[in-house]
Amino acid sequence: MVLRNDFPFFEASYAAQLLGAYCVPVNWHGKTPEIGYVLRDCGAKAVVAHSDLLPQVAPAVPEGVPLLTVPTPTEIAAPYELTAEQCRVPAGAPLWYDWLAGFTPMPEGQPGAISSMIYTSGTTGQPKGVKRLNLSPEFAQTVALLAREIFGFAPDRAIRTVITGPLYHTAPNGYGLIAVRMGALAVLQPRFDPEQLLQLIEQYRITHLHMVPTMFVRLLRLPEAVRRQYDLSSLEWWSTERHPARCISNGR
Repeated sequence: MVLRNDFPFFEASYAAQLLGAYCVPVNWHGKTPEIGYVLRDCGAKAVVAHSDLLPQVAPAVPEGVPLLTVPTPTEIAAPYELTAEQCRVPAGAPLWYDWLAGFTPMPEGQPGAISSMIYTSGTTGQPKGVKRLNLSPEFAQTVALLAREIFGFAPDRAIRTVITGPLYHTAPNGYGLIAVRMGALAVLQPRFDPEQLLQLIEQYRITHLHMVPTMFVRLLRLPEAVRRQYDLSSLEWWSTERHPARCISNGR
């Protein structure tokens, strides 16, 4: 998948899991050679990409591999300042939703592979796909422990969250997929904006967040008057790359 934070990201991820396959989120900032390397190395059987990303994705797709296009929605186009022409779907391009509609829904059942296969940054050579091979019941218990102790998720607790980071990254990927599978209300922020995040917390009464330290820094750089004008009292739990924390200061 070469997708930004959008609904088809979840659809394709869960579909792969039901099939017992690995979903491979690709960094959409990559250039054609970088994307092409990942698609070849992982043995991609199909590629799903947003329409505005096709110029760098289409030339990278291995011969014989279907490329399914997701029209880039205005909610994503606006924060990235994309034009209508950039988001236009090429004539004859197979569309994700049209392709999906041609299949009978699979019966509900336990997922097969419950882990995305995410590639490293490649700073010490070519990127390397990290594939968890042991997807036993013990692994599922480990995921459940992670969800409870780090993300603050529990079956008896309402979860309302904002996905602030790109879903091709390891932590937002795991956080988002687990949250939605547990029935969370998940608001997809196409691009991190600190004040917009505060607006979303107030609007949707957000209870849980996952953010990286840089995001906290950007929030703290907002003028204090801006920070204080939003009601953040719904927040119960936030987690970072390293530590979870409970909110105990009335949202401040």
